[in-house]
Amino acid sequence: MALIRRVRLAWRLLRDPQVPTWTKLIPTGAILYVLLPADLVPDLFFLFGQLDDLGVLLLGLRTFINLCPAQVVQRHLAAMSAIDGSYRVVEEETPQHPAGGYLGDGSPSPADEATPSTVEGTARQADQKS
Repeated sequence: MALIRRVRLAWRLLRDPQVPTWTKLIPTGAILYVLLPADLVPDLFFLFGQLDDLGVLLLGLRTFINLCPAQVVQRHLAAMSAIDGSYRVVEEETPQHPAGGYLGDGSPSPADEATPSTVEGTARQADQKS
């Protein structure tokens, strides 16, 4: 969860004009490192080749966030944790049926019945040939 939050924060910081351009080159360089075929550890070595790519991405993400202006980072963190909108409390109400009852004949609704009803019958296959 913390990783997703950091990625969202980095995305917001990349789009912020108050973050210096040279700082925005750090995550761009980390992504280019992963995409380009030249690696410190070649991807031919199973797992080790992917681990160095992951390490470069995580290190680039952390370095980028640490080098961004602190007040900009705090502003984005506050905006990410806030929920915009207006809310009101709605009290739960029981459904009201018309005066005539559920079916208009004074019968109670299925929700009003205390015991569940059982339907009995026989089943037959619909594709029977006569």
